[in-house]
Amino acid sequence: MTTSTTKSRATAKRNAIAVAPSKPVKIIKTAKAVKATQATEPPEPPIRRDDLQVGGRLRHARLLSGVLMRELANKVGCTESMVSKIESGRVVPSLPMLQRLVEALGRDLASFFGSDPNSPALVMRVGQRLITNTDPIRQGFGVSYERLVPFGAGNLLEGNIHVVEPDAKKHDPITHQGETLGYLLEGQLELTVEKTSYSLAVGDSFFFKNHLTNSYRNTSAKVARVLWVNTPQVH
Repeated sequence: MTTSTTKSRATAKRNAIAVAPSKPVKIIKTAKAVKATQATEPPEPPIRRDDLQVGGRLRHARLLSGVLMRELANKVGCTESMVSKIESGRVVPSLPMLQRLVEALGRDLASFFGSDPNSPALVMRVGQRLITNTDPIRQGFGVSYERLVPFGAGNLLEGNIHVVEPDAKKHDPITHQGETLGYLLEGQLELTVEKTSYSLAVGDSFFFKNHLTNSYRNTSAKVARVLWVNTPQVH
């Protein structure tokens, strides 16, 4: 084999290597490189807190209405397990489902959520305030509440105008911590705190601690109206 032939073969071999496709190179990141990459990536968005507290509000409203979880489920057409999951915060109900739940408890969404926490004040015009009947937990008849303070939204104070029909009465056997203040706007009322009774006329006011049982009745033939303020929200 001549020298020229050997050189030609060597040159051809080098050319073949030059044009051959290169194999993919596997890049191995060090722990330091991975950490640097992660630092440049946007962080995962935080889990949004449920500021509305739908589950807690629903449970509180249900207990105040004296409705069992099973009864509420039957009213809205879902399972008792579903109501339990909503109250515990494991399931967020759709708006139509929430509407059915709230209405089944004798409320509306406005009173369920309360006032706008971002609003500096709340003004409710005559005829716009919610009217509710005596709740099932408290014994009595012929009494309705005209709400001055929306229920919920973290409000500590409860204010209502109690409208008491002639011969109507209300007895509250439930005791709790807090205070009650009242002012008779119209009519006559007999107020009993523990075993002591008081006859009230227009302009009279009263105050008592909520760890005491209380009741009242309208002793006249006319409607009585009393401004009733207490802490915390219980009606």
